[in-house]
Amino acid sequence: MRFSERLGFKPVRSVLQIDSMDDALRNGLWNVVYEEILIKINGNLYEQPSLHKFFINLWRDFLKLPIDTVPGTKTMAIMELKELFFGYSHSVLDIEKEGLMWYEIYDLIEFIAQNYPFGSNKRFKDSVNKILKRELSAYRFVDDYLVRITDDEEIQAIEEVLKSPLKIDYAKQHIQQALALLADKQAPDYRNSIKESISAVEAIGKIISNQPSSTLGAVLKQLEKKTNIELHPTLKQAFEKLYGYTSDANGIRHALKDDSNIDYEEAKYMLVACSAFVNYLAEKAIKTGIDLQ
Repeated sequence: MRFSERLGFKPVRSVLQIDSMDDALRNGLWNVVYEEILIKINGNLYEQPSLHKFFINLWRDFLKLPIDTVPGTKTMAIMELKELFFGYSHSVLDIEKEGLMWYEIYDLIEFIAQNYPFGSNKRFKDSVNKILKRELSAYRFVDDYLVRITDDEEIQAIEEVLKSPLKIDYAKQHIQQALALLADKQAPDYRNSIKESISAVEAIGKIISNQPSSTLGAVLKQLEKKTNIELHPTLKQAFEKLYGYTSDANGIRHALKDDSNIDYEEAKYMLVACSAFVNYLAEKAIKTGIDLQ
């Protein structure tokens, strides 16, 4: 992971790829298109009816181009689609053309799934989802449509902690580390990301309750008693259960031999939930007169 991502200088939206697409994600999606479509072209497209029909549909219905410009060979098809993905540059002729915008790439990927020329599109969608997950895209295939799985409220909860001017540095550090472990594309550590997320709630709880050695379970019980912070019973119960999930004999904080049940979805959920709870506790503390400024 790059320095800017580890230390939070790169926006959360860019790390989680909400409204952008970095080179690794674009390259990964291109590789899927190449391996699942283009590599299967043999000779002249006219000799492969299903592929020829696919390219006609692509030219006519997606690109809105004259169908008499549909490429006739594998080489031309690769060149045309690659220019769509990455743009075109010719230094001698001084010509430069930008490729599709990030959201247009997703339009294209969705169109391919919906017009897949080789029967079932399951492998294509599974391959795309694998890249989207690996590169922390906010989108996944559900049925034949790309849907957003990370919304603005989730991102806002994380950003609010990281950008907070309040004296919650330890909580902020834990959230930043949880994000870094989640976003490490080379070796994501979901287990320790969850540990850091729950530790952020513990950290702000210790600040508010002035109990530096307390665990989250004890802190939640003392917050109402010592600070007049009246936690909603359902919310309190939910976080007690989440803490139990991370701390019991089979929980995240114990070394399990099998980590297969801990995935990106669990780690992201805990990051968002704990960020939101840190923000909630901070606001409640300020309302009761605790100085976090």
